[in-house]
Amino acid sequence: MVRRIFVFAVVAFVLVAGLATLVKAQSEDRQNAFKQALYKLDMSIDSLRKADNSGVTSNLKYALAEYNKFSVENVDNVLDNRIDNALDSRIKANFSSLSQTPVEEDIRALRADVSLAASKLGISLSFVFNHSVLFILFISIVFAFVVTLISKRVVNWEEIKQKKKRVSEWQKALMDAQRKKDMKMVHKLQQEQKEMMALQGQVMMASFKPAIFYMVPYFILWMALSSFYSSWVVAWLPFNLPLPIIGTTASLGFLGWYLLTYFGFSSIWRRLLIGD
Repeated sequence: MVRRIFVFAVVAFVLVAGLATLVKAQSEDRQNAFKQALYKLDMSIDSLRKADNSGVTSNLKYALAEYNKFSVENVDNVLDNRIDNALDSRIKANFSSLSQTPVEEDIRALRADVSLAASKLGISLSFVFNHSVLFILFISIVFAFVVTLISKRVVNWEEIKQKKKRVSEWQKALMDAQRKKDMKMVHKLQQEQKEMMALQGQVMMASFKPAIFYMVPYFILWMALSSFYSSWVVAWLPFNLPLPIIGTTASLGFLGWYLLTYFGFSSIWRRLLIGD
């Protein structure tokens, strides 16, 4: 009897665990489809701003396919939080019309409707995607603060400031002597060139010294977040920005937004903590 109960309990546990795994997998599939739909809608806006009409059409087509994956397949199964017909019809009609006449504001409105449809099915993205701008901004602020604090502790900045000041004064004196054509002074200052170059090297080495402590954690963080966000659009630029090699860009992904905010706040922290 005990053995039968034990066997029954094991079988029940396996069935429940299997069902839970299946439900979780289906939920993850729907969430991934929702995420891809939003991504493709963002890419259609990106293509539109670059005047790539074929890219707009292609991305809208893929976005509709991803929308159908998480909405149409679940309409018959979900009773309490079903997408209403009016919303579903409006979304599909907008996909059709925007494929013919794309307008950025209308694509953004369609994106909002797709998000609303997903919420009615209990599908949502995590905070780090819905508020990726703020999340990455927070990481940048914290990491810039930590790096600046490390730099303050491991580098003698007063000594570095003195060396930079000495090099700057020497460069100014050399330029003044050359402008006045005072060759005697120029020759005298040039004899100090090796010493000045050595001081510049010491200043540069001091700047790299803190990297020993944060470089490995930095690359681990960068690789993890780059993989996590992949091609996700984090922030939109107010204008198209032509860049060498990359070409014209209208948006920023994880790396672009991270670097922009990191270096901005790094400069602020250096002024506040180091006075550099």
